[in-house]
Amino acid sequence: MVKKTEFYRLLKPSEVLKIESEIKNSDLRMSFKTAVFTGMRYKELQLFAEHPEWFNHNRKIIVIPKHYTKTKDERKVNLTPQFSELLYYFLHGGHRLKYSVYQSWSANLRRWAALAGIEHPEDLSAGSTRKAWESWLIESGLSLSRILASQGHDMNTSMKHYYNNDVTPEERIKMKEMTLGWG
Repeated sequence: MVKKTEFYRLLKPSEVLKIESEIKNSDLRMSFKTAVFTGMRYKELQLFAEHPEWFNHNRKIIVIPKHYTKTKDERKVNLTPQFSELLYYFLHGGHRLKYSVYQSWSANLRRWAALAGIEHPEDLSAGSTRKAWESWLIESGLSLSRILASQGHDMNTSMKHYYNNDVTPEERIKMKEMTLGWG
């Protein structure tokens, strides 16, 4: 059983892979992967789609200027080397990320999850990918100070909403694989 935490349901790595396989449009599939593997707020994802120049391939980060963040501080979103490469080739191949309004993206996410056979797709929303990524980073034992800086959170917010110690050892191994090289 997947535990629904306070705001958004936590997606397991196996569920992310199943959902990804149900997204037939390659631009939407990459948009989903970007939502998962950056953990950015949905509004930030929409803005990044308009400003792909924020992506710094050499440093493996996305730099969100301070006037575009919730906290009004510039934020450097760390990426895994694998995802940085994928994003680089996607953007330089003439593709664009696509994000509709929050409600439509949430509805698409629930539809893709239902097609993938994910339990309780009604509990998913656009924020579920952000929750998943931050939870995976924490569960993987990565530097908490780096996670907080990358995600734009303080310790209380992160522990209250994103830490979820309800994962199996197998899920934790998969989380570590999917976050390998982050930061």
